[in-house]
Amino acid sequence: MLEGIEALIALERTGTISEAAAQLRLTQSAVSKRLQALQNEITFKLIEPDGRRVKLTPQAQEFLLRARPLVTELKSLKQLKPENGITRYSIALSDSIAATWGPKLIKQASKKIKNIEFDLHVHRSTLVEENVKLGRYDLGLCIPSSSVNSGNLFSTRITEEPLVFIYNKFDEDAADETTKVITIEKNSGTWRNLEDKLLKNSKLKSSDFVYVESFAAISQMVKEGFGNGIIPLGMAQHLNIPKKGYSLFTPSISREIKLISRKNVATQPAIEEFTSYLFELSKALF
Repeated sequence: MLEGIEALIALERTGTISEAAAQLRLTQSAVSKRLQALQNEITFKLIEPDGRRVKLTPQAQEFLLRARPLVTELKSLKQLKPENGITRYSIALSDSIAATWGPKLIKQASKKIKNIEFDLHVHRSTLVEENVKLGRYDLGLCIPSSSVNSGNLFSTRITEEPLVFIYNKFDEDAADETTKVITIEKNSGTWRNLEDKLLKNSKLKSSDFVYVESFAAISQMVKEGFGNGIIPLGMAQHLNIPKKGYSLFTPSISREIKLISRKNVATQPAIEEFTSYLFELSKALF
């Protein structure tokens, strides 16, 4: 039943079997089979057509309202200590954090705590937040939405990572050759939280924005002369972009990196200690 409920949750969020399958990293056939098995077990219809998409029936919505908290608690059972005394937690990182300083920071912090280990996963910030909320992961290190502290989620600010303006061809003299500025997609946590500050910045006035899905891709496109770009400082450092090839914004524009979890996870002594070490160690990042 648990797998069927997970499939139903994904379908509620996406509206199509194909998108639910992509989010769950399953085939469409597997998702359909899980939904059918759940429907056979609870003996009422789960979904109905909604134009080109589907939606949950009123009965299914009521069922999910009651089932969702139980799913979260069931998944939290994996935190129980095995025989060797080590507690394992799952932590999801946003992709740009995972591609740069995130794994090292987590490793450094976890080494300071006895009998604790982490399994790392990588998603976009929006999916990190959603998956932590649903109980698929214990923790998330990401750029969450402004409403992250609503409901059962708890967040702690770990650091603020500055954004930088990278010059076309990594050459300040070439920056004026184009009005294009390549930046991260509008649905990303970074853009959602910083759009107003970026659009009001004098450096970006009269810019023609090009939106892509990867900060690493932005760097490569800028390197080859397809425009100027905006990426996090950690990415610029990781990719060894010459310091003369980028500049900080004035006034500074930074994205807030938070550790998120459900409240019953956040209040565990080991996680409180881990959070404290993350915060202290992150001071040396930027």
